Amino acid sequence: MENIRKEASGVLAGFRKLTNSIDEYSPIELKYKELILIGIMTANKSIRGVGTHTKICLEAGGTKEEIISAVLYAIPIVGITSVTLALEQALSVIESNKE
Repeated sequence: MENIRKEASGVLAGFRKLTNSIDEYSPIELKYKELILIGIMTANKSIRGVGTHTKICLEAGGTKEEIISAVLYAIPIVGITSVTLALEQALSVIESNKE
């Protein structure tokens, strides 16, 4: 995101406008939204996104077990390798958040 902000700030502004519109529309609480996004990021093999949304989820009251579950639900869709990589990222963020 940092490179997009530096090189094409208007694109980032448009992206943020879109996500804000979805947030305004959605009745889903932040913790649950973040759990959904963790599952989507896992299925999309977006390891950086898993880390970003794990941190936000923890700040919104998500638990380690909920985050792990969100990652594990992707096993039938993407397989064990992608889930293992996503889980490593999520656990790394969870552990660093304890400090």
